[in-house]
Amino acid sequence: MISRICHKYSTCHEITDSLIFTIPRFVSSENHSFRDDILYQSFHKAERTGAGTSLVSSLVRNLLCLVCCFFSLSMFSTASLSAQNLDRVRQHIQTLTSPEFHGRGYTFCGGDKAAKYIADEFKSLGVRSFGKSYYQDFHYDMNTFPAKMWVAIDGKELQAGTDFIPGQFTPTVKASYELFLPDSLLLNDTVAFMTRYFFEDWSKKMLVIDYAQTENKEIKMFYIKVLYGNTRFGGIMELIPDELMSSVGGRQQSYPVIKVKREAFDRSAKSISIDITAKLKKNFAAKNVIGYIEGKNPDKYYVFSAHYDHIGTIGKDVYIPGAQDNASGTAMVLDLASYYTKHQPECTMVFMLFFGEEAGLLGSSYYVEHPLFPLEKIRMGFNLDMVGTGDEGITIVNSSEDDYAGVWWLLSGLNIQNKYFETIKQRGAAANSDHYPFNKKDVKFVFIYTMGPGTFYHNVKDRYETLTFTGYESLFGLLTKFVESYE
Repeated sequence: MISRICHKYSTCHEITDSLIFTIPRFVSSENHSFRDDILYQSFHKAERTGAGTSLVSSLVRNLLCLVCCFFSLSMFSTASLSAQNLDRVRQHIQTLTSPEFHGRGYTFCGGDKAAKYIADEFKSLGVRSFGKSYYQDFHYDMNTFPAKMWVAIDGKELQAGTDFIPGQFTPTVKASYELFLPDSLLLNDTVAFMTRYFFEDWSKKMLVIDYAQTENKEIKMFYIKVLYGNTRFGGIMELIPDELMSSVGGRQQSYPVIKVKREAFDRSAKSISIDITAKLKKNFAAKNVIGYIEGKNPDKYYVFSAHYDHIGTIGKDVYIPGAQDNASGTAMVLDLASYYTKHQPECTMVFMLFFGEEAGLLGSSYYVEHPLFPLEKIRMGFNLDMVGTGDEGITIVNSSEDDYAGVWWLLSGLNIQNKYFETIKQRGAAANSDHYPFNKKDVKFVFIYTMGPGTFYHNVKDRYETLTFTGYESLFGLLTKFVESYE
């Protein structure tokens, strides 16, 4: 379309005048400011760079995307988009975050129970599998904490998950250590610290790192390297100023790391006692859960993905529920599957629930190396991770990349037309969720997350009760409307 327009109009001004004349037919009067903003940004860019004819490619691309976007909006403005069942979504999240699922991790069959729950839901909805099963199996190592753990400072017991968490590579340990808390002067003098580090015996002592004692980022990075490369201290404690954040790891190190909430630590404390059982599970059996609904044009695919795994348990009695991260995204993918079973799509809709995202995007990375259909048939993918709020809008990762200009203008246009969110933020490429392995294979895939208060990342407080669902209906509408409108 662009080539035809450029052939018809010989100058930048002719192209611009034609497009400016065309746009108001697709943009309602209330959205004129949106149109004007795009025109201003295009002209301002050309003025800044001094690129006379380069305005053509920038302006034409932006304006044509806008024209096509609002043309699509006018065609589909009467389509039904609010078929989602929020009550059922709430039930999914309540179930997936319940104690029975043990944080959807690596102990007490929590991950397997979640996989079965998703597969059973697919089956009840009539979602098809690509083979005999919805499961795609793969394996990797994982360090776990399956037993009750005990930590006490100067004899005062700390509560797992609330006062402390073990570092993800911590081995089995039952020992006591003398605490060594460097003063601010020593902490900020890394040369003096390393001199003592190498020339004193620290094997019976635990280093206490308090990052609040320095504002220097390089010094903070220095102690992070000490944390993961320690060869001298018997153990290391990190003082955490805000909420504790758990992680998972696929190996064990030779010394314990204990992360303690700063308010639970007495700076005059002398000793710490630890009793932690860790088990390194070799070749842990993980499962992606994948299904599809065939479209009228079965050889073109859209993908909705989310990861259903989370951190799991901290000892025997404490687990990380993972409501926002990412029972919310899992529930939305199931809701989308339910919607498309009732509204046959033009293209085939694929629903991918990945395991191992928290361990380093392992499930999605495995999938792109072992796809169930050719990756080049994917027209567009949406990764949904942490979508249970929305009070402050949404962020779309990849949307500021040049290759996604058309996707961005359609999404932003749909948002304006339907008044979904007051704020949609653009973000560039990032390797922060399951869209990324697809991006590395040149598959067009964005990652959407909601913004709002009360997100307790990798924390025991990430419970169903903290979710507001403020943006759920809007995001559901934006996604389904996009699929209807995208050319």
